[in-house]
Amino acid sequence: DGKYYWVTKLADGNCWMTQNLDLDLNEQTTPLTPEASDVSSNWTPGDNGKNPAYTATVADANTIFPDNLGQRSWSLGDYRIANPAAYNNCEFPKNDFSQCPEQFTVYDTPTTRNNDNLAHYIAGNHYQWNAATAGTGGNITSEQTTSSICPKGWRLPTSTFSGEFQTLINAYSIDSDVAKLTSSPLYFVRSGDIHQNISGLLFGANNYGYYWSSSAASDGDAYSLYFSGTSAVDPSTGEYRQFGFSVRCLAR
Repeated sequence: DGKYYWVTKLADGNCWMTQNLDLDLNEQTTPLTPEASDVSSNWTPGDNGKNPAYTATVADANTIFPDNLGQRSWSLGDYRIANPAAYNNCEFPKNDFSQCPEQFTVYDTPTTRNNDNLAHYIAGNHYQWNAATAGTGGNITSEQTTSSICPKGWRLPTSTFSGEFQTLINAYSIDSDVAKLTSSPLYFVRSGDIHQNISGLLFGANNYGYYWSSSAASDGDAYSLYFSGTSAVDPSTGEYRQFGFSVRCLAR
């Protein structure tokens, strides 16, 4: 996508992006191809396989998509979290990060290698699960998806209590200490999520963090890493696939 991302080999032995994915899915970046992305064939996001569902620049009644097969994504401005060590919930519903000026600061995702540590705290984009999985999630249950919107050689982490989110939490003895998740060297961001109703929209920014995994749940949900406040950490919370969450990629 022409952007630079921090990557780090962490204590679990894996190489992770330590910055949120900020890939816009639009006419310039799609179709994703096997030569550049974690897909086995060309893929363009669609509304249940019909019209292109390109990345929206606002969360409003026209861009929410309350469908578990949805492939919508949102880029709600180029911002980073202002105070990663604290939480100060931005009220909801909000349309984009500009409406949370106390919590988020204007910041562009780097397009050069500049060693700027602030890039770790970029809010990045939000994706429905079937966008994050490049359409391979579908209606599968109790399985792992085969593709993702991560770059070639990278993929989504696994979840459940034996998955890679759990292994990472164990490696840093995080238990329920959110501060260890949001600080060096992990840098997870409280980017909130996109609720699929007009009373939610951009929801819980600067309090909640949600990150999609590749793991499908048995009940039609998908697993994610969730954290909030100072002491709520769950590496395998099941959530509706229609929600818009953040993405961190893991090296294959």
